Amino acid sequence: MLDKFFRKHPKKDALPKAAQAPAEHPQVPYDPGLIAALTYQHRALVMQLDEARNAAQDGAYEEVKDFLEQFKTALADHMKQESAQLYPYLVAHLKGEDSKDILKDMRTNSAIIERSVEGFLSHYGGYPVSDVNAERFDIEIEGVTGEFCDGIEREEASFYTLYMPPESY
Repeated sequence: MLDKFFRKHPKKDALPKAAQAPAEHPQVPYDPGLIAALTYQHRALVMQLDEARNAAQDGAYEEVKDFLEQFKTALADHMKQESAQLYPYLVAHLKGEDSKDILKDMRTNSAIIERSVEGFLSHYGGYPVSDVNAERFDIEIEGVTGEFCDGIEREEASFYTLYMPPESY
């Protein structure tokens, strides 16, 4: 008798699971300021890398650590915003034979950007910049910044231009 009481019963007005909208890519509304916000974040991220490099050149090693931590947090927030707003919107609106390839390229580019800085941040998170490794840090941050800038330039030129109001598709 208690078995019937505790057994879960579907709500009368609930849709069957097959009829529910897929949760993987929920409908995301168009945000006319999204691309400007994401582009601004790119510029801020590059500035943080430049500030870390300048701090290292000035011997302000604690500041380097702070800038790199800020960069890591800001990059994670940026990637989350792209994943939550840009990507699902493009999945819902891009049509045509090439759309899946474009979206795959977008994800790949995003992963390359993230990977280009991940090892660098991990290394200098464990072995902070000091007089001993400042010269190496300068060389590595220059390379990472270049890779990062190349990735975001491609992202802005190739993928951000695809984000348009729904009536444009």
